[in-house]
Amino acid sequence: MPHAAATATAATARPFATLAAIILASALAGRIGAFRVLARTLIPARGGRAIAAAAILVFTALLSALVNLDVAVVVAMPVALQAAHRHGLPAGRLAVAVAMTANAASFLLPTSNITNLLLLSRVPAPTPAYISHSWLPWLLVTAITAGSLALWAATGATPAAPTATAGPSVRAVSDLVPMFLLAAAIRALLGGGLTLHGSFTSQLTTAALLAAATNNLPAAAAILPTGTPGLWAAILATTIGPGLLVTGSVATLITRRIARDGNARLSAWQFSTIGLALVPAQLAAATLGLHITGVAT
Repeated sequence: MPHAAATATAATARPFATLAAIILASALAGRIGAFRVLARTLIPARGGRAIAAAAILVFTALLSALVNLDVAVVVAMPVALQAAHRHGLPAGRLAVAVAMTANAASFLLPTSNITNLLLLSRVPAPTPAYISHSWLPWLLVTAITAGSLALWAATGATPAAPTATAGPSVRAVSDLVPMFLLAAAIRALLGGGLTLHGSFTSQLTTAALLAAATNNLPAAAAILPTGTPGLWAAILATTIGPGLLVTGSVATLITRRIARDGNARLSAWQFSTIGLALVPAQLAAATLGLHITGVAT
């Protein structure tokens, strides 16, 4: 047992160290104003509510894909609250949309989500090969997600004006410690891991429900993918699947806390209602993209 714990800890440490470095770099970028410049560039000061909502969600998707999921929600939510106040957008709906978009867009790069890194530590894939498989599914999923959620977020009554909250902080690194301990413990207890069987669609569905029900981090720590199709089924399941429940992803819980601090409400039932309608479409779009790139046959 001590040997198993040491092996699991060593295997889990590298993904979390990578994420810690990304968070620290993002906190520095936030301090020098890089994200404020990007937000001003992408989000118009004037224009309709739908255009403003779409710009915020594209901003969120790019941050999640090119930087990291957790960084994306910490940076994008304060921007979203400011935009909600400026454009009269319903902040609660916008918070749901930001969380949903950030999760769904977090598979373009291996470093986009800690779950990607955990799964790739079991079934390694060269980064160029990974991106050659991910780019088309990511474009399809992002288009469906940002487009539909922008229209939804731009409708409805405007509640009390939200207030701005802080941007990324180095304190977020300390939040990784319990997550790391949990992931390492799950790997040590399960040993060889949880292998999913059946077709690509069957593995994708099962893993998505597992990720939503148990949280995507323990799901990624538990799953042992088999081959490239199994790897991608697990990656999509642990990034898109959490859109079914507000507890499915730590990033969603962070978004909810930031929204509450900003005088907005991310409703759990509303999140799940949207997720039940959107997640199957997201998974179908991603599967189509992988089929075109030759992964899902």
